[in-house]
Amino acid sequence: MKSLSVRLGVILIGLLILGDAEAWGADWKFIKSDDFSSSYYDAQNIIRPSKNIIRVWIKREFTEEYKRKIKGKHGKEFENSDNDMILLEINCLEKKSRCLSLTVYDNKGKLIWSSSSQTKWELIIPESNSEVIYKAVCK
Repeated sequence: MKSLSVRLGVILIGLLILGDAEAWGADWKFIKSDDFSSSYYDAQNIIRPSKNIIRVWIKREFTEEYKRKIKGKHGKEFENSDNDMILLEINCLEKKSRCLSLTVYDNKGKLIWSSSSQTKWELIIPESNSEVIYKAVCK
């Protein structure tokens, strides 16, 4: 009987932890909004693989106008696209960034498309989302 009580207790604790996973997961901080999306970065899960390099997740929630453009450009597969997640790598010393991963989701959270092709390093453009993140994380 004690064994059953212990198991039920462990299950209940597990459900409480999983049920509150968002509180333990990402800490999305608003970056900015434009004609295409509202953008956020995950302040909780920033990775620092070396002294001057930072990796941070970016989440963009698409506007209705941008959703129509995506569907028109990429076809039916993207008709329910809703948001994407980007793993951005920033070189704080050189003020450069590059994309390590891009994943697009539909309005139900289902994966539509994903790529982990690393882009080349580019200078961070003033007043861009990357510059806002650069200023927040490269202190």
